[in-house]
Amino acid sequence: MVADPQYYIASEEGFTSTILDQFLAAGYYRMQHLIFTTNAIPDRETFKNYPVFWLRTDLNKIKGTKVCDSLKNKCACFKVSIKSENLNTEIETLYNDYKNSLNFTLSPNCYETLHQPEVPLPYDSKIIEIRKDGELIAAGFFDCGKQSIAGILNIYNPNYKKYSLGKYLMLLKIDYAIENKMDYYYTGYFSTGIPKFDYKIFPESRAIEIYLPKENIWVPYNSISKEQLNEYAHRHFNL
Repeated sequence: MVADPQYYIASEEGFTSTILDQFLAAGYYRMQHLIFTTNAIPDRETFKNYPVFWLRTDLNKIKGTKVCDSLKNKCACFKVSIKSENLNTEIETLYNDYKNSLNFTLSPNCYETLHQPEVPLPYDSKIIEIRKDGELIAAGFFDCGKQSIAGILNIYNPNYKKYSLGKYLMLLKIDYAIENKMDYYYTGYFSTGIPKFDYKIFPESRAIEIYLPKENIWVPYNSISKEQLNEYAHRHFNL
C-alpha cells in the first residue's frame, strides 16, 4: 500500500475482510476510495480546528432499549432490503432531496460523496433501501470487513423526518452486523466542539467505545467526559 501520513490507497486486496477490520481498529475510516485518519477538523467560518475522536459500537454489549424497540415498531410499515451498493438515478434524487433539507453543505451528488473514478472501488459496500409503497424513502451505505462494518452515509426523504429514518438505518446496520456474527459497528468520528455529531452515540451509550490514538486503545464512551477529551486533545493533537 502507498501511504502519506494520513491517507492510504489500497493494494490489490482492497480494504476488505480483516484488512478493513485492522484499519478501523486503528482509527481509520473511508473517504471515497481511500482510507484516512485525523484528529481534528476545521470550522469553515471561524477557521478554528475542533478535535475529533473515532467511535465504534461493541455489538456484544447491545442489549436493546425501549427507545430502539419503539422506533423499530414505528418503522415496521416500511419494506427493507439489503444488497450490494449500486448507485442510480433513484438514489441520486433521494440524495438531492436530503441535501437540500440540511443547513450544512454536502457533496453535490451521492456519487462524489462515495466514489472517485481514478481509483477502483476497494470496499465490499452494501446499501440498505427503505421503501414505502414502492417509493425509495431512505438509504444507508456501509462497508463490510470480516468482524466489523463501517457506516458511511445515511440519506432520507425529508417528508418522512418524523420517523427518524437516519437512526432506524443505524439500527438496521447493527442488526445486519449481529446477524452476521460481527463484533463492531464503526460510525466515524464525533467532536467535543460540534454537537451535530452527537447522534452517533445512538442507540446505546453503554456499548459505545472511543479511540485514544496516543495509547492506541478503545475505552468506554461513558468512562470519559468531553472536558477530559478536550484536555487530551490539547495535550496530544497540537491544536
